[in-house]
Amino acid sequence: MPLDFTHPHEFSCFGTLHPDRLVAWSFGDPYVEWELTGLFSGPGTYTTVPLDAETDMHYHPGDQGAPNTVAQRLAARYGFDGLDVRGPVHFTGPSGETDRALGIAPDAFDVLYARVKDICADLGVRTWCKLHPGDTVSVRCTDLERGDTYWFLNTPHRFQGFRDFPADSKTLEFIPGARILVCDDEFTVTAYGTYECRADRAPAGYWQRTGNQLLPA
Repeated sequence: MPLDFTHPHEFSCFGTLHPDRLVAWSFGDPYVEWELTGLFSGPGTYTTVPLDAETDMHYHPGDQGAPNTVAQRLAARYGFDGLDVRGPVHFTGPSGETDRALGIAPDAFDVLYARVKDICADLGVRTWCKLHPGDTVSVRCTDLERGDTYWFLNTPHRFQGFRDFPADSKTLEFIPGARILVCDDEFTVTAYGTYECRADRAPAGYWQRTGNQLLPA
């Protein structure tokens, strides 16, 4: 769902939180609706929990999957104690008495996201993100290990290691801590902090550090 960048604050969000704490957020056109009955399979109907006036949580009471502890804690924070929430839950804007719902408005999403993050911190877990192959991720230079593929301007290079700049280098005056990233084809580039690349081009160290999951192409 493409954003209208002439009105950058006009968007909405849908979210799905799985019991294994994999979370997917989808941002896009504020006028897109979800058909709620299509989100769940199996016998019985889904249940909607209106967390507040702007956010609904939907789950299937008949789901026999693992308990969704983050969703249970979230519901309790909004006053819904003791819910046996299993399997995935879906977050939308208010659905009223219908089976359709718009996405969550930006301000309401900020509140929901912060609360999910706080609950995960309390539980000592982290919400992992599901990333599409073409999504952009921020990789630390230190995530790279010898032999990893490093992409620069859509060209792959084989990473070999880092070399220090001379102590009197002008680069260090502007970028303290910078190093020279060296590849086996003699390609070099200044390296510091993080760099951005496609999710399917991120080195293994990125996934190990973040715990994020790469979706199949």
